[in-house]
Amino acid sequence: TDSEIQFLMGQLDFTKHPDFINLKQLGIPVKKNDLYLKKEVAEQLLKLYQQLKKDLPNTEFWITSATRNYWHQKQIWEKKWNQYQKLYPNEQEKIVQKILEYSSMPATSRHHWGTDFDINVLENSYYERGKGKILYEWLKINAKQYGFCMPYNENRNNGYLLEKWHWSYYKLANKYQKKWNEFFNKNQFDSKIDFKGNEFFKKYAPVYVNSINPDCLE
Repeated sequence: TDSEIQFLMGQLDFTKHPDFINLKQLGIPVKKNDLYLKKEVAEQLLKLYQQLKKDLPNTEFWITSATRNYWHQKQIWEKKWNQYQKLYPNEQEKIVQKILEYSSMPATSRHHWGTDFDINVLENSYYERGKGKILYEWLKINAKQYGFCMPYNENRNNGYLLEKWHWSYYKLANKYQKKWNEFFNKNQFDSKIDFKGNEFFKKYAPVYVNSINPDCLE
């Protein structure tokens, strides 16, 4: 349906959507004022946070980024496009590949679905020492029991580079990923995308949507 397609592409106002909740309302620490997730995801995240606080009272934990709609993603994409264009003036595909190291094409981000969020610091090195490492090791052991996994882990041959900060509620995200593929295969997104480089959508979108940690597909 149209509303399903819009949801999967992130073309909706989640701040007014009844299935989404403002994380501040639940007392989950956030970097910015208003960050939203699907209610089921937020409730599980709250449980995870409460357990973390019991186990490691001194560990810092906050949400840096949560649901992002299509237009927000487009802004991120095109800002990077303009930066890379200076480096690769006539190489559009090269620009696409560079942006895709860490940023999704609009209409393809797991952040559209209200299932995924970024924690603390968006740098892998933060999670390799000190407090960041303690948090990361704890999440690797405990996140799964609350339904969370790290979709962009090591040892994948395709897709985004390693992102230790990005976590996903896979129970729902799995469902949406399958749906996304279904609609993609029927060319349902084509008429609704409008961003720089969108002529490469067909080639790259399915690779990046589907190149994720197998632990997230259970």
